Amino acid sequence: MRPALWFGLPAFAVALAACSSAARAPILSTPTRFDSACGSRQVRYTGLMSVITSTDDKAIAGVDPTDTEVHAEVHARGGAIAYWNDERLALPRVAGQLGETDGYVRLRAAAVPTAAPNSPTRRIELLLRDHRRFRWVALRAFDRQDVCVEGRREM
Repeated sequence: MRPALWFGLPAFAVALAACSSAARAPILSTPTRFDSACGSRQVRYTGLMSVITSTDDKAIAGVDPTDTEVHAEVHARGGAIAYWNDERLALPRVAGQLGETDGYVRLRAAAVPTAAPNSPTRRIELLLRDHRRFRWVALRAFDRQDVCVEGRREM
């Protein structure tokens, strides 16, 4: 075996192990429904999933939005709210704060309003199980893409 190839094997093994552990993480399924505030545009599922999975795994302290406030913000700024039946999402730090022991939060809805023009991040709200009851939790997302896209819904 050539020396250059020999030294590349440990790096390959580490990369392979990282990929195999990431493959075990649950992937978000398609939401059961959307509440769209996109106007004449449509909700872009891939954009929504990208924003939701770009959070910093830290709840924003002192922010405890109500259901009415979350819906009002999305409808005022544009964006979408997606709904699931208790979907698992890997957010170990937030999960621990909410009483989950497996590192996954139980996601029932995600509200993603349009990002502010000059901000490097955006605030999103996730409806998460918190010690057997669901409540909205605010998180900071780094993906700022628009979750609405031009076009029409295909049935």
